[in-house]
Amino acid sequence: MIALNRILQYYSMAEARHARHILKEYLQYRILDIVFSSKYGDRLIFMGGTCIRIVHGNDRFSEDIDLDNYDLNEADFADLMDVVKMELEKEGVGVEIRNSFHNVYHCYIKFPRILFDNKLSPLKDEKILIQIDSFQLKKKPETILKVLSKFDVFSEIKIYTPEVALSQKICALIDRKRAKGRDIYDVVYLYSMTKPDWAYLKKYLKISGQKELKEKLLNLFSAAELKKLAKDVAPFLIDARKIIQVEKFNEWVATNL
Repeated sequence: MIALNRILQYYSMAEARHARHILKEYLQYRILDIVFSSKYGDRLIFMGGTCIRIVHGNDRFSEDIDLDNYDLNEADFADLMDVVKMELEKEGVGVEIRNSFHNVYHCYIKFPRILFDNKLSPLKDEKILIQIDSFQLKKKPETILKVLSKFDVFSEIKIYTPEVALSQKICALIDRKRAKGRDIYDVVYLYSMTKPDWAYLKKYLKISGQKELKEKLLNLFSAAELKKLAKDVAPFLIDARKIIQVEKFNEWVATNL
C-alpha cells in the first residue's frame, strides 16, 4: 500500500479535504484490482454508485462495491474474498472479513487501525468498512471493458454501458423500498452525459419513453421529502453546494426531461 500523502497527490485540493473518503476510495481501487485480476474476474461486472464514481467520474464519494456475477457459487465467492484478504495482507494492510449468503453474496471487509495509523482518527479501534455485494445473474450480460489506471493500480474491468448504468439507477430510484438521495444525485449526474437504455427500462419498469419516465419521476417525491433525502448524500459530496441537485430534483425533471 502506498502512503496516504502520495494518494492525496492524485486529487484536487477540494477533494483532498476529504482524506477519509480518499483513503477508502484507494482501498476500493485495490480491491477491484485484486478481484478482476483473479481467476474469477471474467465472471464479474462492476456496477452501482462506486462504479459511477470511479469509472464515470461522479463528483461524490461512494461506500460499497457492487458486483454482478454469473456462474459464481458461494464457495467461489468465499475463495475470492480470501484472495482479497491475502493480497491486501501481503501489502501490510490489516484486514478482517466476514461473508454472508442470503439471496445476495455479501462480504464485509474491515480495516482495523488504518484510520488511526494515518492520523485520521484518535481512536485505535475505529475501522474502515467496505461492503461487497454480489448479485447472481441467470445469464451472461452484455458488457464493455474499462481500464482502471490510478495510484499503483492498472487493471482491466468489466462494466455496463453508461446507458445501462443510468437505467439501473433509475430502477433503484423507483423500486427501492427506502429511497436514497444518492440515487437521485447519480441519476442527475449520469443524465448529463447520456440517456437511458429504453429497452432496459421497458423490460424492468414498463417505461418505454421520456414522457412516461418524466411522469413517473415527477410523482415520486414531495419537496419536503427531497430536503430529507438530500441529507443522505451530503456527507459524500466534494462540493457541498451541489446538494441542490437533490433538493431541486422535481424542478430538474420538469425542465430537463
